[in-house]
Amino acid sequence: MLTKIHSPQLGTRRPVLWALTSGTVGLLANVLLVLFFLLARPFSPVQNSFGWLGTANDWMIIVQFLTMIPVALALRRWLPPTRAARVVTAVAVVAMLAVAALQLLLITGALGFDVQVILVVAAFLPVYAWVFIVSSIGHRLGALPRSVTRFGLLLGASFPLGLLIMASGLLLGASPVLLAWVAAVGWLALPVWPLVLARLVFSKPALLNSNEEGLL
Repeated sequence: MLTKIHSPQLGTRRPVLWALTSGTVGLLANVLLVLFFLLARPFSPVQNSFGWLGTANDWMIIVQFLTMIPVALALRRWLPPTRAARVVTAVAVVAMLAVAALQLLLITGALGFDVQVILVVAAFLPVYAWVFIVSSIGHRLGALPRSVTRFGLLLGASFPLGLLIMASGLLLGASPVLLAWVAAVGWLALPVWPLVLARLVFSKPALLNSNEEGLL
């Protein structure tokens, strides 16, 4: 199976732009989310004028995940063409589309928050599985820098682990608000992943399988 080195200038510019967009918008969404909880205080029975921060966060998440799709597709070019990479990427792309659709349904009022939050958390899990598995492949086969794969392995495990801690804490009677912030650590770190890829992966030449060149 032939492998070609793709020119950095011709093959990496668009992935870098998509990754920077997804990461930057994701960080902005994080800021809006933190401000929403601090100012709007959604767990308080008293309503105030900062509720718009939640809606703005929802729109930012849509953009974040839609722009992450080309990032996921592009990353395959920096990895050996394994079946695991193809399958987990395909599943992650479907999950990213699902997150965007669920956020839109929430914004339009077509889906209630109590139902939407469960579905969207379930859709997050394949995205984190993608981060973990591609990092594992890149680490084992030496296709990605060690700093990238170590961060990806940690990030990929962080959200599922946070949910497990949250579930265990709820059973033990811990504060739901505190546990929610524990579970949110992995979520808040997700926008860093495309920024890391833009800086340390997409700026380098890509290994492009000759059989897939016409598809990318």
